[in-house]
Amino acid sequence: MVEPINFEKSMQTKKLIDIPKYLKISPEKSHGVVLTPEWIVNLMLDRIDYVNNLEGKLIIDPACGTGNFLVVILDRLLNYLEKKNFSYLEKIKIIQNNIFGIELDPNMIKDCEHNLDSILLKHNIKDKIKFNLYNRDALDIEANKELLQKFDFVIGNPPYIRIQNLETKMRKYIQENYTFCKFGSTDIYIAFFQIGINLLKDNGILSFITPNTYFYSNTGKVFRRDLKRNKLIKEIINFNDKQLFKGHTTYSAITILNKANKPDYFKYYVYNDKLEYIESIPFNKLIDERWVLDKIEIINRILEIENRSEKLGKIAEIHVGITTLADDFYIFKNPLFEGDYAIIKLKNGNEYKIEKSILKPIVKVSILKSDKEEQNRFIIFPYKLLYGKYVIIEEGEMKELYPLTYNYFLSIKERLLMRDKGKKISPWYAFGRTQGLNTSFGKKILISPIGYKPKFIVWKKPEYTFYAGYCIKYNGDLDELAKQLNSEDMEFYIKHTSRLYKGGYRSFSKSFISNFGVILKKREYKQQKLS
Repeated sequence: MVEPINFEKSMQTKKLIDIPKYLKISPEKSHGVVLTPEWIVNLMLDRIDYVNNLEGKLIIDPACGTGNFLVVILDRLLNYLEKKNFSYLEKIKIIQNNIFGIELDPNMIKDCEHNLDSILLKHNIKDKIKFNLYNRDALDIEANKELLQKFDFVIGNPPYIRIQNLETKMRKYIQENYTFCKFGSTDIYIAFFQIGINLLKDNGILSFITPNTYFYSNTGKVFRRDLKRNKLIKEIINFNDKQLFKGHTTYSAITILNKANKPDYFKYYVYNDKLEYIESIPFNKLIDERWVLDKIEIINRILEIENRSEKLGKIAEIHVGITTLADDFYIFKNPLFEGDYAIIKLKNGNEYKIEKSILKPIVKVSILKSDKEEQNRFIIFPYKLLYGKYVIIEEGEMKELYPLTYNYFLSIKERLLMRDKGKKISPWYAFGRTQGLNTSFGKKILISPIGYKPKFIVWKKPEYTFYAGYCIKYNGDLDELAKQLNSEDMEFYIKHTSRLYKGGYRSFSKSFISNFGVILKKREYKQQKLS
């Protein structure tokens, strides 16, 4: 048994509060709310053994929402107490002191209380119980310092909110106060791992279901490094491309951390139609850049591929293409050419005459099947070369040199101003991003961002730019390099290291192909050294 814990003094924010402005974005983007299926909750509780010896064991969900974790926890706890023949008053005392939840949304707190009450009635408990539910922002470190109690279990499905969807002040606060979130475009769920670890007792166990993106994302690097260095992982259950949340495309994993047990390995499982044990993975097999979670023989082959000769990212440049943020208004298929002019047609049927000389041929890499395919797309390219770099054609010069194109831009100005959530793009007709302006032309190897198998295509028409894909710039033999990139080794490598998408597609983004080992001939190696 445990004595009642007085949280009232330490939890001054227990009263209902308003949702902070930084989370008032949209009902789903702001809260990152997705309801966890009950079978997942039960799986997570089984894996942390929330079945036996539960009296006195404190458990908290730091983002409890309407309580779909807490209601299952309460039901299990009451089943256990009934089985052990605890008295009515003893059951009430334990319930009041063992189960805790934190939630930012006051309406969800109310719903959670109602849902917990329904479980009490199921077990014939008719007394009104004051649950330990706290309406507060779990990300507020100062407030949580007042939470002196540590917990045996931390469990839940923390919110998924990319940091760019937060207002600047909150974004800065998270990056300055959460070491796991220092770099890159992080996600709030990674901050919740740090919160959860801090809430644990020295022998406590954490179980979160989150996106599995932290396995490989740049933003998860610090988090990965900490888990590896401190040997915190007990087990990981990866759902790969199995979709768990109705109406949401999310690639998920259950991560279970144990602060006390420090073996040299953790257990790795995958879940398709059932839970399948894959391997006990040694921590020393984890690479900080991104994790390969698989059988040891597969991990060893991946390491062999990466460590032979030279990495692709070291001998070549990998770039993204043109990004307009409004492709339908810049890129046109089969424009009609009439002398020095071109007729372009929008999807609404409106036609415009513009200057032919402002167009550049462009390849849509995501649908490219061969270098022999006829290309018939052109992009309005409002830039000029200056000292070897492309710079924007200023408005006055645009009016003078390309009056028809300028008038076309004016006709769609309102639409262009909506790009990037209304953020200022200067001048307003410039592309949404400057990436690719000076790297997308020239001879190159092109690769679609996702695919079933490697399909690296050598493109030797330097006047073409590209979009919807990546290019590889290489000073050596493009055909020889493409041959290695289209090899069985690359197919194996991508299959086991790259991000998996629904339908079995794999990512071929820069982060996943950069470390692929390329075997250079001596002549090419010398050429690379000289360049």
